Amino acid sequence: MARTDSGAATHVGRRPNNEDSYCQKPELGFFAVADGLGGHEGGEVASQLVLETASTFLASEEGSEQRSSGPGVSDTLLQAVRQAHEAVRSQQCGKLSMMASTVTALLVQDGSAIVCNLGDSRAFLVRGGELRRLTKDHTVLAEMEEAGLDTKNPFAAMHRNSLTGAVGMDASVEPECQRVEVRSGDVLVLASDGLYEPVPPSLMVELLGQGGSAQEMAERLVAKAYDRGGTDNITGVVVRVLETGG
Repeated sequence: MARTDSGAATHVGRRPNNEDSYCQKPELGFFAVADGLGGHEGGEVASQLVLETASTFLASEEGSEQRSSGPGVSDTLLQAVRQAHEAVRSQQCGKLSMMASTVTALLVQDGSAIVCNLGDSRAFLVRGGELRRLTKDHTVLAEMEEAGLDTKNPFAAMHRNSLTGAVGMDASVEPECQRVEVRSGDVLVLASDGLYEPVPPSLMVELLGQGGSAQEMAERLVAKAYDRGGTDNITGVVVRVLETGG
């Protein structure tokens, strides 16, 4: 497994409560951010349940033949997200009836990382001062952009944050997984929309370029998002690849 240094930070922003959650399991190579939906109680429960379910599943699969090699690693992370989906669906009742959550997750291995996402939390790779976005949003606006439709109209503005996919959401689109090559010196960032919206790519690269530990980087990103007027919950996980081992 690759050797990494990771850190995470979250801030309530200018909201009454924090519905974001994050997970760091370096012993599994697993890192994730989830942004809960469904109101005060539901959002918090959903985001925590998603990450607890996924990490428990991955821990149970650790060392198995499927978890250890080849395409099976992508399948394992996808299964973890699907299990989280079922866990959230099974608890949707009463105050929690509308709960759901985004997720963006990493499973870092020797020389590669599996990235899986559902919703509009994002993953980025920063290498040599250049930022590459690894995920696409599951939103009405993103679908309009992909279809080449006009997004400078009132409908697009109204639905810019309307999700077409989320963990626990009825009729959700499928999670998407991909494998990306990683090298020593790479920095991977997982971010809720409360982080990446106030902190554009150029500023994110600048802040990460100031160095320090992954924890210092995560705290710096979250603090800057808040300082720039971020109103939403703000959460980021930073993973520095120290050695790939592959």
